[in-house]
Amino acid sequence: MTPPIGRSCRGGVMPAAEELASDFPCVGTGGGAPALNIGGVSGAPVEGPLPSVVAIGAFDGVHRGHVDLLRHAIDDARERGVAAVAVTFDPDPDEVVSAHPAPKLTSMDGRLRVLASIGVQVAVVPFTRQLAALGHAAFFEDVLAPYLDIRAIHVGSDFRLGASGASTVPVIADWAAARGIGVTGHDLIFDGEAPITATRIRSLIAGGDVVSARRLLGRRPMLRGQVGPGRGQGTGMGFPTANVEVPGCMQMPADGVYAGFAEVDGVVWPAAINAGVPPMFADSVKSARLEANLIGFSGDLYGKTVAIAFDRLLRPSHSFESVDALIEAVNRDIETVREQFGASPVRIACDF
Repeated sequence: MTPPIGRSCRGGVMPAAEELASDFPCVGTGGGAPALNIGGVSGAPVEGPLPSVVAIGAFDGVHRGHVDLLRHAIDDARERGVAAVAVTFDPDPDEVVSAHPAPKLTSMDGRLRVLASIGVQVAVVPFTRQLAALGHAAFFEDVLAPYLDIRAIHVGSDFRLGASGASTVPVIADWAAARGIGVTGHDLIFDGEAPITATRIRSLIAGGDVVSARRLLGRRPMLRGQVGPGRGQGTGMGFPTANVEVPGCMQMPADGVYAGFAEVDGVVWPAAINAGVPPMFADSVKSARLEANLIGFSGDLYGKTVAIAFDRLLRPSHSFESVDALIEAVNRDIETVREQFGASPVRIACDF
């Protein structure tokens, strides 16, 4: 029987709904309009270009540095009485121009969810090699201008456009000044002695330091996927797991067992999470890269979309001398999570 939402069973206490909502941002909760697809089949808006202040970037992870830039754009837009719009790209530019694209911190869907939760509208530009070769004038005048009446531009100070990155912030600012458009290049913000960057966050997650990654992101690292078939052994061992199918392009945490949370249909459950294929089952073709035991949950998750947020690493992955030893360790992991977060779910406000 599923425990009633909002009531404790035994053990610890779940975080507040507001905190969990930041880990699992939902479409429609941030006041942002649906994404504007630049160059989409519907064409430019019939009401004309949207007067706007834009912040431009790939925004992978939408980390604290991105949020700082977006807040400046929001404040600027408010002063000017126009919309604040985040202009981003799909696919991520490095998937097109790099021979070895970096793993992603957020899927495009996840990126849109986080951006909307901040309170900006979003314009998505299809990224191609042809777009990569455009100079700043063609990008702003031919690609964006039919959709956005840009009054000001906010970017990172190292932002570049065009072939070989020839359109730097000063170059763009010179072009914009003649058109009455303000341009601001924002410096990176620091955490400790190093700047907050997606590269730094990827490294932390890859090393299993999801606590530090959370500090730089401003929320817990999260992965989302559909529950698919697994080995089918968890239930027989006494701890059924959801086998979450994660796209191969996403940044996975280091192999190990984590305390965290699982969100399904707007309800968040405490979860014991295994990242990576358990060494004991490495030869099984049905082994999943991401499995979660939703503590307190009963029901069928097969085929559902589940989001997993990582709170902390409990232990690294290692081999066990027997199945019984594995079962004992997993039960200890589940009990550790139960002692911290209990076994009751929390509903978050979502518009699915």
